[in-house]
Amino acid sequence: MEPEASIVVPVCNEAGVLRANTERLSKYLSEVLPNHEIILCENGSVDETPQIAKSLADEFDDVVSLNLPEACLADALKLGVQAARGEKVVYFPIDLSVDLGFIPESVRLLEVFDAVVGSKRLSSELDRRPFARRLTSRAYHGMVRGIYGVEFTDTTCVKAFRRNSILGLMDRIPTSSRIYETELLVEAGREGLDIVEVPIMVFESRPSREVLSHKVSRKLGDLLSARLDMISFFVGIPLFVIGLLGLLVLTIGKLTLASAGGFVNPYGFLISMLLVISGFQILTFGLLTNLIMQIRRQISRGTGPRK
Repeated sequence: MEPEASIVVPVCNEAGVLRANTERLSKYLSEVLPNHEIILCENGSVDETPQIAKSLADEFDDVVSLNLPEACLADALKLGVQAARGEKVVYFPIDLSVDLGFIPESVRLLEVFDAVVGSKRLSSELDRRPFARRLTSRAYHGMVRGIYGVEFTDTTCVKAFRRNSILGLMDRIPTSSRIYETELLVEAGREGLDIVEVPIMVFESRPSREVLSHKVSRKLGDLLSARLDMISFFVGIPLFVIGLLGLLVLTIGKLTLASAGGFVNPYGFLISMLLVISGFQILTFGLLTNLIMQIRRQISRGTGPRK
């Protein structure tokens, strides 16, 4: 029988918490959502995580274990959604750092919406993590709203989707992106999916396994590269306009000084011309980038899975 919901749980080097937290999740779901499946998507672990995941799948009827050779959260999410037997799919972390109540609530909301996004930023009291992580999250999502022009307050926490609505969109975004979750929500919004944000409480269940500065720099790099077209416009247009204005002012000055027997410093014209040329080249690059992204979306729409 098709489960009412499929819970996708990516796991990588989680031998220390995998068994206890999977058993806790299974027990909770048995009470609030009896007809469910838990899909453990092991990816690139070098500890005993694969063996533990397999043993859990053998022991529990509601647990499924999948494996990927390399560590990649995006690939794990994609694999889990593809393998899900239920139409309602919930992404949840194995550290259980988010209120478990999100799962039954999101399953209920998926009767109406295409996607449900858990947000720890709808209230300052919801995010119980250390100050540094709260601050970087605020900065990151401020940039997401500014660069993409979206209203999401949180794109990196728990989510739930109607499988048929999201499956095709997942192929449009390269899984090498470290902001895969963010890009997926942006693409879902562009596609016109009905998305709702709900408040969820998040706490620090364990210290982050990645140095915060490294995580920030990597995500920032992918965030900026994902919108090279917009960044090119922001940079190219001012350079082009300033260069043109400079040429105009210098031309007027040259005519004025020529009638008075003076001369204009040629370096001013050179700098203005360089600004115009640089601005034009950057704008052209932005237009080409935008065109490539549009072509990629059109190809993805035409070749995406129909399930």
